[in-house]
Formats: sequence, C-alpha cells, structure tokens
Amino acid sequence: MTAPMAMTGRVTLGNGEVRELASPGKRLVARIIDVAIIVAVAVFLAIAGIVTLGSSADDSAVALFAGLGGVVFFFLLFLVYEPTFIALKGQTLGKMAMRIMVVRADDGEVPGWGKSIGRWILPGLLSVIPVVGGLLVLIVYLSLLWDDRRQGWHDKMGTTVVINV
Repeated sequence: MTAPMAMTGRVTLGNGEVRELASPGKRLVARIIDVAIIVAVAVFLAIAGIVTLGSSADDSAVALFAGLGGVVFFFLLFLVYEPTFIALKGQTLGKMAMRIMVVRADDGEVPGWGKSIGRWILPGLLSVIPVVGGLLVLIVYLSLLWDDRRQGWHDKMGTTVVINV
C-alpha cells in the first residue's frame, strides 16, 4: 500500500498539477507574523484614537475601547486583512514572508473573494464565542495536522490548499 501524496508533502490539484504542500511549521510562523501585524496596527490606531481624544477622554471611554471595543476592532481588522489578501494575492504578508500561498484545490489559482471569505468564516465566527471560542479556533487550525492534504477545516470550507511558492 502506498502513502497518499500529501504524506510525502505533495498534493495533486483538480487540474492534475502536483504541488508541494506548505509545512504546518511554515503555516504557524506565517499566522504569528499576521497576528503581530494586526496587533501592531490595532495598537497604533488605538493609541492614535486615544491621543486624538486628548484630555477630553475619560477613563471609561478608554476602558471601553480597550475592552470589548478593542476586541471588535481587532476582529474587524482581521476580517478586512485576511480575506482581502487571500482573495487578491493568495498570500497574506505572513505567507509572503514564509513563501507559501493559498490556492484553489481544483485549479491552483488564487482563491478569489468567495473562497477567501469561505475559509475565513469558520475561525472568524468561532473566535467571537466567549470562553471557548479561542479553543475552537485552535482546533480548526490544528485539524490540518491529521489531514492527508494538510487542510484545516477552514481550508476545506474554502476548498483550498496551502502550497510552497
């Protein structure tokens, strides 16, 4: 019995093309880079907003932004960042740094808007569930570790794979 192609680090796309899959380690580092970028942007915008409010900002307004408002703001930044980069380029800045790319499993092309949003919806929606949301998102991403095509559940929803470029 032969091992599936993905176990050797390769996948056959729907168009017959064989591509090398991105390793889980590269995908993790790319995600860390992307989160760091979003956090930096969120902190910069939060500080700019607080500074703009100046001395008229009371402690309750700052606390609100830093609390629930900050979480919603972070969520919205990721909603714009990830699907936009994946739809247009197939790569976020983190994926570019790691030289990996999200492609359609059927033809190896850039995912486009529908598939990009489709692969973002599951972790995006789970992330807003209080208490257990973070754990559920982690499971979504970790699911690529036991899949023969290294597809997380979010990849399956978008019918995409992540390859080396």
